Parts: sequence; structure tokens; C-alpha cells
Amino acid sequence: MKRALLGSLASAALLTSFAVSAATATQTVDTQTTTDQAAKASQQKIDHYADSAENALAQYKSALRQLDSLTTYNQQVAKMVESQRSELTSMERQIAQIDQTSTEVVPLMLKMIDALEQFVALDLPFQKSEREERVASLTELMNRADVTISEKYRKILEAYQIEEGFSRSIEAYKASLQQKDGSEKTYEFLRVGRIALLYQSPDGQETGMWNKKSRQWETLPQEYRSAVEQGLRIAKKQAPPALIKLPVQTAEKA
Repeated sequence: MKRALLGSLASAALLTSFAVSAATATQTVDTQTTTDQAAKASQQKIDHYADSAENALAQYKSALRQLDSLTTYNQQVAKMVESQRSELTSMERQIAQIDQTSTEVVPLMLKMIDALEQFVALDLPFQKSEREERVASLTELMNRADVTISEKYRKILEAYQIEEGFSRSIEAYKASLQQKDGSEKTYEFLRVGRIALLYQSPDGQETGMWNKKSRQWETLPQEYRSAVEQGLRIAKKQAPPALIKLPVQTAEKA
């Protein structure tokens, strides 16, 4: 009986020991799991901080490069500004000198405008309205008090340069000519420098030119029809430059 009782107690003790060991093992596993999770979370934070540090370093280096570029750019701009200031000072000094001598310059400019007006009136009658309006605008400009002497002089020189450019160019344009019955008809005009001014009807049946001596338009023989057509194509850049046979009036003796 005692042996049975002792065996039962031993079995109970053994079972109790197993239960305690199992509980301890489970607790150990849970603790290890919690520790692993905490370590993983800590590693993730460390990785995140490392990435943030690398990004911050990259941004810092980029900012330094931009700073160097901006510094170099600002230095160059400063040199340009200083150069512009010097030029502005020089221009202001020149303008002041022109304004100081306005009593001599103004009469000269008025004479230049009168000479330009007479020149346009006696020249070949091409782009007549546009050129006369340019001269008229100069006369109006001279009467304005809000425009400096230097600006007026610049505009006059600009008009002279435009007129001078006509001597070295070839041009094709459309304009109207008044007929004998008072009506107007549109033609294509060919200007070759200031050497010749010719016209031709759209159908090519009428060809003529400006006679410098008589200061009138006169009809040309049909033999010049193809030459004028070719000249018009050259002026419109529809054909390459080439020699063309056109009637040219010799200059009169002075």
C-alpha cells in the first residue's frame, strides 16, 4: 500500500515538474519572440535613420554645389553690372554733351529732314507712301518736348540708313497705278536698287518702267516681259540670282 502511495506521489511530482518545465519553456519562447520583434523594430529604426542620414548628406552636398555655382554666377553678374554701369555713365555723358550743344544740333537735324524729304520726292517712286510717312514722322518728332535730342538724332540717322539700304537691294511688291480713265489697277513692281523700277500686270500682258527723265511711267516692248518676270522671281527668292536684261537709263550730267 505504501509502495502504491509512493508511486502515485512520484508520478504526481513528475507531472508537476513537466508542467512547470513546459510553462517555463513557453514563457522563454514568448520572451525570445518579443525580444526578436523588438530587435527587428530597432533595426528598422536604425536603417531608417541611416537612410535619412544618407539623404541629408546627399542634399547637403547638392546644396554646396549649388552654392558654388550661384557664387560663381553672382560674381560674373557683378562684373557685367559694373561694365553696364560704366557704359551707362559713358552714354549719359555723351547724351549730356549732345543736349548741351542742342543749339547747334537742332538746326542741323532740321536740314537733314528737309534734305531727306526732297530726296524722297525726287527719287524713284517706290513705296512712296511709306517713305513719305517716315519723313513726316520725323518732322512731328522734332516738335515733341518729351523726346531727347539724342533720340531725335538717332531716328533721323535710322531713316537715312533705311534709304541707303534701298540702293543695295532688290525688291518685289504689289501696288496700284492710276489709269488714264481715273481708275486704279494693281501691278507687281520690281525695284533693282535705284537703277530701275519696273512693273508688270499679273497676266504678264503689260510691262513698263519709270522714266527718270520724263518722270512718268512708260510701257516697255514685250521683249522685256520674260526678263521682268525672272527679276520678280529672283526678288521673291523663287529663283537663284542670275543676269537679266533690263532697260537702264544712264545718269544725266550735272
